[in-house]
Amino acid sequence: MAIDIFTTRAMVPVLRQNKPVGRFLLDTLFGRVETSDTEYIDIDIVKGNRKMAPFVSPRVEGVVIEDRGFTTNSYKPAYIKQKFVTTAADVAESRVAGESLYGDNGAVNRSAEILAEELLEHEERVARREEWMAAQLLTTGKVDVVGEGINQVVDFGLDASHNITLSGTDLWSDAGSDPLGDLATWQKLILKDSGMNPDILIGDTDAISALVNHADVKDTLDTRRVDMGMINPRELAPGVVYWGNIISNGVNLDVYSYTEWYTDDSDVDQPIIPAGQVIMTSTRADFRRHYGAIKDLKAGLVAIPRFVKSWEEEDPSARFVLMQSAPLPAVHQIDALLTAKAV
Repeated sequence: MAIDIFTTRAMVPVLRQNKPVGRFLLDTLFGRVETSDTEYIDIDIVKGNRKMAPFVSPRVEGVVIEDRGFTTNSYKPAYIKQKFVTTAADVAESRVAGESLYGDNGAVNRSAEILAEELLEHEERVARREEWMAAQLLTTGKVDVVGEGINQVVDFGLDASHNITLSGTDLWSDAGSDPLGDLATWQKLILKDSGMNPDILIGDTDAISALVNHADVKDTLDTRRVDMGMINPRELAPGVVYWGNIISNGVNLDVYSYTEWYTDDSDVDQPIIPAGQVIMTSTRADFRRHYGAIKDLKAGLVAIPRFVKSWEEEDPSARFVLMQSAPLPAVHQIDALLTAKAV
């Protein structure tokens, strides 16, 4: 019996073979993936303290100390549903991209090629949305989830002291600014509040260019990791540039610029990282990519990042391919994140 290319088990391997679009933020920071079959995802936010052990006499009872405790926040992941429709005319009469004008590809082969293209488009759109969500979280501490029948804010509670806007002569584009002083201050703030030592700075090209070309920074940039082959620029994602390592004034950061865009609801291309924005954090901090329940009877009880299904309508004859996902990029150690408008 011939294999139906539109069954879920056949579509998922095809989906996995497609390469997603730019995911530098997700791949660099949100590498840990967790799936859940629940509608809400509970995230424990643990904040330590720097209290010392108490002195007591060996002749008295030990002093009871308070548990450092934690805060549990429940978040409802954003939900994504998108579908493509293929009509009989698309298969019988239309030529797919790359198909010979005079060749006969056959209805089955053409259907398979259309399916592959649809799945690729599905995956690219979802991946781009996830990257956008990660960028929103990293640059604001929250994600605005607005769409058909939904309008909510997923807020991880980034403290105002970790969301900075420089102005006037403090802007890195000003010759009188002190970017090394800013970086040192921010690094100490993250270390104090989270216990994590930041090791990476990511920003848009304008902000990073202003930083590395600043008179006070030029001579502190170490590019030996590239020169020694520890970082191969050719292997970096499209739009990503590694500028080097800044070691000065107590600062030790790998510096990247990231240039990527998305198209908003008005069909205008917008930068993934806002102009002039930088993100400082630690690659060892607890960033995770959560996926919530797929609300579809066909999905059964399996928790997966993507669920794809297909069905036919008889009149007019058409086939639908639907992809669903419930993504939630999350920072479990929000105090390990700092964002700043530097230019």
